[in-house]
Amino acid sequence: MNLKNVIKKLYKIPSPTLNTGARKNIRLLNQYLSAFPKPVLLNLGSGQRFLGEKILKEDQRTKILNLDMSRFATVDVLGDAHHLPFSHDVFHGVICQALLEHVCNPEQVVSEIFRVLKNEGFVYAEIPFLQGYHPTPHDYYRFTGEGIVCLFSRFARIDSGVCAGPSSTLSWVLREYLTGFLTGFSEKKKLRGVAGFMTGWLTFPIKYLDFIFSKGAGAHRIASGLYFLGKKNEKAISSDQRKGV
Repeated sequence: MNLKNVIKKLYKIPSPTLNTGARKNIRLLNQYLSAFPKPVLLNLGSGQRFLGEKILKEDQRTKILNLDMSRFATVDVLGDAHHLPFSHDVFHGVICQALLEHVCNPEQVVSEIFRVLKNEGFVYAEIPFLQGYHPTPHDYYRFTGEGIVCLFSRFARIDSGVCAGPSSTLSWVLREYLTGFLTGFSEKKKLRGVAGFMTGWLTFPIKYLDFIFSKGAGAHRIASGLYFLGKKNEKAISSDQRKGV
């Protein structure tokens, strides 16, 4: 690695969150998709990369279609998640990481996911519970554990829980508070940029405590991020729906 790349890496502020659940959950999703002869997966709000990409590409039969509103090099289709440019019952799986907080109407997006999924297809979604404001370009919503299950209530729930734990929450909140403290909670970009660089490097190691704490039974109370893994089954009613969750 040359000096220029080292400097670039040092300049980039580390993320305050540690996602301890994505790779395990996506490996499970990959196992479910392997039951289909030629699975097609929609990566909704793909951005430039996503956690678990290598796992999904291990099975070379799986075709991954990346959709985003921005023209990144990795994007296959430009589109709005509220109005997906696909017919009904097209995909065997849909993955949606860190998108639903950024859309105006998450219920409509989930309805679109349901529409484009084949019956017996799978959805995997991650969404923040306690994270700082991060507009890209907008930031609208947060969901509790019950909230994310309710949001995906049309799907039969396979699993849901914490993907980024309480230590990530603390790391994020401390970074934002200290940045605000040093700048007088100014919105000046250059001032916040300098303060954020210092506080980001100071606080990010806290997130690694989530290797221990994200698995705790009470981690959901102040988790940074949550996940939902479910299945489209138009005939069955999930146990969560029977209970009225």
